[in-house]
Amino acid sequence: MVRILVLVVVVFVVTAATPGIARAQRWTDATGSCIGATAEWSNKVELADVDKDGLVDLLIANGGNYASPGTPEPVRIWKNLGGWGTAGTHCQEISAQAVLGFTGLSRVIKAIDVDHDGDLDLITGGAYQTQLKLYLRGPAGWTDASAQLPQQLTSIGDLEAGDVDGDGDLDLLLSDWGAANPTMNGPGGPTRLYLNNGSGTFTDATATHMPAQLVNWSWDVELVDVDNDWDLDALIACKFCSTSYLFRNDGTGHFTDDPAALPHFPNNYDFEPMDIDGDGDLDLATINDGAQLREHIFVNDGHGVFTDESATRLTGTANPANADDNVAVWLDVDADGDADLLIGSLGADRLLINTSGVFALAPNATPNDTLATLGLAAADLDGDGRLDLLQGQGESAFPDKVQLGSTTVAIDIVPPSITIEKAFGRLTGVVRARVHDHQSPSHAHDFQRVWIEHDGPAPLVFESAPPPDTMTDMQWYGEYLWASPVLPSFTHYRVCATDRRGNSICSAEFNVFSNPDGGNVTEYGDTIDAGTGTTGKGAGCCEAGGSPSGAVPLAMIVASALGVRRRRRTR
Repeated sequence: MVRILVLVVVVFVVTAATPGIARAQRWTDATGSCIGATAEWSNKVELADVDKDGLVDLLIANGGNYASPGTPEPVRIWKNLGGWGTAGTHCQEISAQAVLGFTGLSRVIKAIDVDHDGDLDLITGGAYQTQLKLYLRGPAGWTDASAQLPQQLTSIGDLEAGDVDGDGDLDLLLSDWGAANPTMNGPGGPTRLYLNNGSGTFTDATATHMPAQLVNWSWDVELVDVDNDWDLDALIACKFCSTSYLFRNDGTGHFTDDPAALPHFPNNYDFEPMDIDGDGDLDLATINDGAQLREHIFVNDGHGVFTDESATRLTGTANPANADDNVAVWLDVDADGDADLLIGSLGADRLLINTSGVFALAPNATPNDTLATLGLAAADLDGDGRLDLLQGQGESAFPDKVQLGSTTVAIDIVPPSITIEKAFGRLTGVVRARVHDHQSPSHAHDFQRVWIEHDGPAPLVFESAPPPDTMTDMQWYGEYLWASPVLPSFTHYRVCATDRRGNSICSAEFNVFSNPDGGNVTEYGDTIDAGTGTTGKGAGCCEAGGSPSGAVPLAMIVASALGVRRRRRTR
């Protein structure tokens, strides 16, 4: 009965927005009006507002064959010109300005603010025993700052940014394939860690901070807080290993291998984290590491130990044999408040609809014109509230694709999800939160603003929502995680977020004096998710014998969204 009810709600959302065409193709080809015909060996892609004009731009890493160096090729970056509602070209290539026309061997490109100046810098190159490249953006544009990276030849398959040591800047986690051809059963390479000094100059801390484990051909690394302690752990996919790896962070950027955390399977091409069961912690989709090249769903126990639940959550046509998939992203395609899964493949890319954590194939989601999707990213390119796609095509010089969401992709009407840190017994410090808009990876352009509201040192009683009126912006530090500045004094606080489309929500209010046991305690707080209409707690949130709290009253969420003024009095 519950599943039938949920299904009816989902169908209502889709058909209400798009009467009469619920079975039509969800994305349509718009390549010709944006990037035109391309013919490089494309790898990973990125969508980011690199020029701060409010429009999401398109970035594609090129160069390098499947397992050996190919012909060096240009990294390609297109500025989004807007005006998608009219005929004409809507993108302009700016590769010559953004990466100074760099031609080389690139498996990945990332847009990251490494020097903390508010601009997005670019990192690319570094594959097949070449030097990684860094381009810093300043008032006059980008400059080559590769000298600020460790000067060494690498074979970088992927990289991820995050503040692993808690010093407020973004560090880099990198998969290095090593010097040998990975298909020749070589020893593999290290998972590297480059620590940022705060101004975008990096030091290689691999020898002192990372396990010595060599990984034989990793296509994906992720920085993810798997155990709800608010620091970033490392997930490393591996193709020619008996398992992928989880390296746990001690909070200072020192990582140790936890061989018991993940089910052991070879041939993993990708991790993609998302809370699929609404319990406040992050679960994992893995790509190509199942029997006959199927996918897995690993469910988190809240402490970063995962169980394979693919047999009940990902079956039948949703998980076909021998599809030979490469990459996945999460996105809420039907605006029902949970994340659906889009998989890039050597055949047709596939959309899997999430219903209560169980996935079903949505047929004919994309045009069958992506012969080898190695890179995949989703964002609203044309400003209509629907998610569009950039698909990078490798394996040969296949053309890359831009696909616009049709009217069967729902307009985003769902506020973000917020899980807040509960900081009991301390009146100063940093407060952290997990905030996402039901899609991955997380980017700055997903949000108009993420902020914390707090009061001063005097205990207050808040008689109506919202509570404190001092608002301070929070900073993204990896995964879906955000941190406040050091708050000099506070007694009540909550975290709020407004997504790109203007949907807003605030967490419950927390009182730093409310720890019944006394002392300074950090707990993993409630998840506020108006999309599902429920709240949950991270599995590590409660004392032994405790139980998760119920839902936040709907009146509080509504009041938060309307911005009701509060009254206050001292006790």
